[in-house]
Amino acid sequence: MTRMLASYRVRLPLALSVTAVSTAVLLALALGLQTLHNLREDQGRNAQRLGHAMAALLVGALRQDNVWLAYSLLRGPDGADGNLIWVLADENGRIFASNRPRTYRLDQLLEQALPGLEAVRSARNDAVQAFEVEGRPEIRRLVHLALESEGARVGDLFALLSDRPFLQRFYEILLGGVLVTGGVLAFLLPIGWIWGRRIVAPLVQLADCMARVGRDDLRTLDCPVATGDDEIGQLGRCFTAMLGALSEKAQLEHRILQSERLAAVGRVAAGVAHEINNPLGGMVMAIDTYRGGGPADARTTRLLDLLDRGLHQIQETVSALLVEARADSRALTPADFEDVQTLTEPRPTRCGAPLTWRVDFEAQTSLPATPVRQLLLNLVLNALKAAGDGGTASVDISATDGRLGIDVENTGRPLPPERLDRLFEPFPSRRRDGEGLGLWVCYQIVSQLRGSIDVDAQGALTRVRVRIPLQPDDDDA
Repeated sequence: MTRMLASYRVRLPLALSVTAVSTAVLLALALGLQTLHNLREDQGRNAQRLGHAMAALLVGALRQDNVWLAYSLLRGPDGADGNLIWVLADENGRIFASNRPRTYRLDQLLEQALPGLEAVRSARNDAVQAFEVEGRPEIRRLVHLALESEGARVGDLFALLSDRPFLQRFYEILLGGVLVTGGVLAFLLPIGWIWGRRIVAPLVQLADCMARVGRDDLRTLDCPVATGDDEIGQLGRCFTAMLGALSEKAQLEHRILQSERLAAVGRVAAGVAHEINNPLGGMVMAIDTYRGGGPADARTTRLLDLLDRGLHQIQETVSALLVEARADSRALTPADFEDVQTLTEPRPTRCGAPLTWRVDFEAQTSLPATPVRQLLLNLVLNALKAAGDGGTASVDISATDGRLGIDVENTGRPLPPERLDRLFEPFPSRRRDGEGLGLWVCYQIVSQLRGSIDVDAQGALTRVRVRIPLQPDDDDA
């Protein structure tokens, strides 16, 4: 649960939702409080206007000592249940009349009925002012009017303002606002949640891709990210560029390691071949010497023939490990490619795989013909074997940018990934239909001619790409 909340896929939509809910609640509360404030202001102004309207008649009631007239005026059309509490005091600070006579009795001192009201009476402030009545928390304000006649003060009128009639209205407004905003949020929250997840989706995708960098092979890592004009898009473009650079670096390191491994294997194979070749030649020479000494019986002759064939087979295998692209042979010409094509014509029919050629080579070159012919022949025969019955093979030869290009493709049995990195090693697999030295010989020839050879396998399609400088003495390998 903690891990889920830590993800921006949840945090951003949740933050948007909480912000929307908080805004709605605060808006409803602000509207309710503003309405309550307006109602209070209206109540104070109404009390002032009504008090000024009754002032003249109340002065007459005080001068005539007419309590009933004063009570009738203060009681008003709403009766004792009105929203305002009116208290009329004479010049001596005693209650003369009230619209709540049971609570504020006649001839009761103001200070006894409403502690603190005598101080308000002495201040002679006619504005709405704060005032609290003990035991009546809803009464928080009052309006005071000094009543005068012919320049003499004859009494005071007090209007106690209560919030009770407005609280219900405030709660209704607050509840209505919450219900309305709740209905709006029920529609907006899913949209905000989906929108928030869409905003975070490119960032989450980028984070997943970055997590795969150290886990997956950079050479085959396919990780599409957003590349827009916003900040996440800019980050995605930088990440794509970094990923491309890392992929090139990984491919370069892989090729360097592969070249070093093949070079080491080549040195070992050449050393072993040389060591084997010397005693092997001695054994073959010994057999020839023995045969030259005179006729032998039939059993000895068969044994010598068996040994001779075995030694020559070992000699052929060892010779394949000692590849040397000698530069003293004649230069390569288009006729050499025609010769290889003629040599391989019977193979497609025998293998059941059609072979197509495209040769576009007219360039002048100092490449030796013999190793290039051997290279091309090995590649074509290997492609036909891999294609098998039902597959196809093709050869594309060209000369561009000062290089000889040989592309050999075949469809057929897919090439397992574990074999791809060891194709150019001697005896990479235990095949019964060959020695396993064809691609090894190709690699050695291309390396000695300062070229490059790559193999790309995608499903049933396998492509061998060879590039060799037309002038191998140049420093452009």
